[in-house]
Amino acid sequence: MKRQLLPGERAPLLLGFLGIAVLAATFVLPAMFEKAEPWPRFVGQKSECQEDRRTVRHSGGAIVGNGVYAPCLIDTGMRSGEPGLAITRDGTLLRSVTTGPAGIAVSSDNGASWTRRVLPNAAKTGIPDGWLDPVTQRYFYSALGDTPVYASDDLGATWQTGTFDSPDRYDWNRVFSGRPVTPRSQGYPTNIYYCNMTQPGGFVTGARCFKSVDGGRTFRTSGADPFKHGDCKDPTQPRGSGPGRGIVDPADGTIYMPIHFCGATEVVVSRDEGASWERHVVQRDVGGGGIGVLRALASPAWRKQLISGRINTVPAEMAASQTSDALGQDAAGRLYYVRNDDAYLPVLSWSADKGRTWSKPVRINSPGLVQSVFIAIAVTPEGRVGISYYGTTDKQTWTGYLAISDNPTAPAPTFETAAITRPGQPLMPEACCWASGPQEYTIARWAPDGSLWGAFAATVPKGDAEGIMGRLVRR
Repeated sequence: MKRQLLPGERAPLLLGFLGIAVLAATFVLPAMFEKAEPWPRFVGQKSECQEDRRTVRHSGGAIVGNGVYAPCLIDTGMRSGEPGLAITRDGTLLRSVTTGPAGIAVSSDNGASWTRRVLPNAAKTGIPDGWLDPVTQRYFYSALGDTPVYASDDLGATWQTGTFDSPDRYDWNRVFSGRPVTPRSQGYPTNIYYCNMTQPGGFVTGARCFKSVDGGRTFRTSGADPFKHGDCKDPTQPRGSGPGRGIVDPADGTIYMPIHFCGATEVVVSRDEGASWERHVVQRDVGGGGIGVLRALASPAWRKQLISGRINTVPAEMAASQTSDALGQDAAGRLYYVRNDDAYLPVLSWSADKGRTWSKPVRINSPGLVQSVFIAIAVTPEGRVGISYYGTTDKQTWTGYLAISDNPTAPAPTFETAAITRPGQPLMPEACCWASGPQEYTIARWAPDGSLWGAFAATVPKGDAEGIMGRLVRR
């Protein structure tokens, strides 16, 4: 039976709709009658390591010195959807996805040159994801909807196709892998997991996970859903969101997966390979789920896009809670979680008790940043963290940022941060982040040489975005 809203529950919804209507009348309708300006102004990106620049070293919101890393920008020269990234043990880069046709971009010379490896003809490019099994070096590619998972043992030269036992696969697909709870003595050594949204729309969806024990050839539903449509009883909050990429504890096979659900940032935990889940809240949102919509409507950059005819259906204010690679773990078992706080700025928390409790969040960004979105983390066994995100200093233009911390669990941790673009040359000279197709996440990965890589996209006047890479190199 459908549950009826109580009178006290209807009021927040009505107020939210009223606020949206008022702001729409104030900001959207005038845009329909104003003359379009020659905006935005795109700047072509130049591949270079910027030896005249260094990261900014900062702690507690204050600059504490000059950093030791030079920022680099690499243009793959290929159009791209989402910016997936994997790095092999020998330093080969695999960037997904390239479009026209669907494929991956591969570089074995630190991005100096790129080779397109084409996927099977039926492969899609919507919400693409790439994952490299660190144990076997097998690479996995997945895309939007009821589509296969493709696997390659030769950097995309040939592919095998994985099948599923259920068509309940809609959106926000993420592949990850790790040891079984009870290690196998023969066959493929790791479990391959695939988790995704089970229904359209991030506001009404659930999540489901699948497991493969044969290296990605067959996937079966792992067990109970981490969360289902209808689990959220608060009508003022979004009902669900896509699951971020899970991680698997190499010590015991426990799965930890980041999610944003019903107005809270959480980590869901499975100790039985996805058969069952427990949930731990990391941080609850302030206010109702409509705040992001209201702030997006008030965004001056979004208004400019409407006036100029650019399409951007999901501005940063409405995507602030989206997560992909938001969770990492070091060799001591500590978990690290990155996300946006209520001021839309990037923060980091960590847990030493398997996700049950979390440290007070610390700000990641350097002074001057006023908003961020799509934060990702990569953690070394020693506990060094690398972070990527899109950020803005004026809420008009956006670019990619990379950050490194060698002491993230210290009482006052220090970070080294740099934009990957030079001043005045943003990746997005407009509201972030959908104007050249969906750009819904960034990826950070450590290379064998100790440098930090990040995958981004640059919007263009027409068509899919340009595939851009960033890198921090110690000098």
